[in-house]
Amino acid sequence: MKNPTRVWIVLLGAAMVLAASVSMSVPPEDGPMFLTDTHGASGVAHALLELSTVYPEYDRYWKGALDWLISVAERDERGRMTWRFSASAPEGHPNRRINLPGVCHIIRMFVEGYRRTGDERYKEATIAGVRWLTEVAMLKRKTRLGLGCGWSHSYRPGDTSLGLLAGHSHGLGNFISTMIEAYSIEPDKRLETVLKGILINLRLRGKTIVRDGKVMFAFPKRNNDRIFETGYCYGQAGIAVPLYDLAREFPDMKLSDGTTPLSMANANLRYLMDVAVRYGDGYVWPYMRHEKRSMNIGYGSGTGGIGWAFLKGFEANAGSDPAFAEECMRYARGAAEFAVELIMRIPETEPFPQPGGAAGFGVCGGSSGGCHFLMLFASKIREKDPEFARRIDAAIERIGKRLIVTARDTRGTLVWMRDERTVNMALDYGQTGVVLALTKIGRYLKNREFLEAARKGADFAAKQAVPENGGYKFPLRVAIFD
Repeated sequence: MKNPTRVWIVLLGAAMVLAASVSMSVPPEDGPMFLTDTHGASGVAHALLELSTVYPEYDRYWKGALDWLISVAERDERGRMTWRFSASAPEGHPNRRINLPGVCHIIRMFVEGYRRTGDERYKEATIAGVRWLTEVAMLKRKTRLGLGCGWSHSYRPGDTSLGLLAGHSHGLGNFISTMIEAYSIEPDKRLETVLKGILINLRLRGKTIVRDGKVMFAFPKRNNDRIFETGYCYGQAGIAVPLYDLAREFPDMKLSDGTTPLSMANANLRYLMDVAVRYGDGYVWPYMRHEKRSMNIGYGSGTGGIGWAFLKGFEANAGSDPAFAEECMRYARGAAEFAVELIMRIPETEPFPQPGGAAGFGVCGGSSGGCHFLMLFASKIREKDPEFARRIDAAIERIGKRLIVTARDTRGTLVWMRDERTVNMALDYGQTGVVLALTKIGRYLKNREFLEAARKGADFAAKQAVPENGGYKFPLRVAIFD
């Protein structure tokens, strides 16, 4: 008879995790890594905020994650707050850095926590975090169009670089979304000024491309201005989506040269239209994440994020420019067609390749993130095209079933393995991303099987919670030994 499964948090030293970049002189991170961003506490909060709408007993864990984040925040003499990437890393360790995109996600989780509970501590943390981003970490640059606002990936005092550009998770789109979310609970004219400064930054650093009479606008990679990534995490889609949100929230925002959030987003989508590649009945795009060729449906690294951008373009232009809106819808449909074709060619009984492969587990990597766009698109077209909406629903169901058959049962919980021995808890490529996806699939299809699978995945995460400072922290990786 097999011994009961034993689960330990992996004690990962810095030499194991960052062997290529950490010298032996750097002190190790003694014990498990307890990260603050989407790889740790705010990622858990994101997934369990969603799941707790169905199973309220998980409120204690997302609240615990946010409470822990408040307890480990660094505060300056003016009450501004920020967070280190790892709360457990010693001085001098690379993980001790302040990861600015990670800080953005933390702030947005405080916004969601405040909306859910009305807890003033979460609102105060939002305001204090945004103040630190805009008063301490922001890169300010005087330009002919006014003050351009930006940020680098990690905070460095005295930084004179141009900072981030394309993308959401790893670009300025993240900061647009964060400022808009903060503004929604605490309207502040200064945030509108910062958002206009980001628009100035994008206007001056983006590239105008004229091809076959079409005028397009795109954002190059920071370190290679000949490559224009297209996906959400690193590329065009990650700017277009929040620009459409900016246009909706601030319809009168305009630069002195006439640029508006809407005109910039539309010109950006024209670039995505121009580089789209036919694949079957759908489309794929080059450089969805670093590589010229990719078959990925995730919204971070695949067609899901690009399709979402086109769907936003359709909605934003439906009244003012119906012809362009319909063109956006054609490419959104192409992204959906590709995803459905890719999903349905593989039986629902076949597990996803481990540790995820091109179709990945989490919301950025593939399968889990692909659902987000497909649900939005099916809901948009259901009345006019019920047959395609049903095909999309079948594809969403198949993603859910394949996620379940890929899972490993561990003491009544479900885990999605990073490799033969470890579970990655992160939202982008790991456990909490799957929990988020299965929750959304279960609610969308009104299917209890998927909700129960999400609950069992969340149970595994909950068992890893470590009480500290009145809240909970969560490890990045967990090892499983039979």
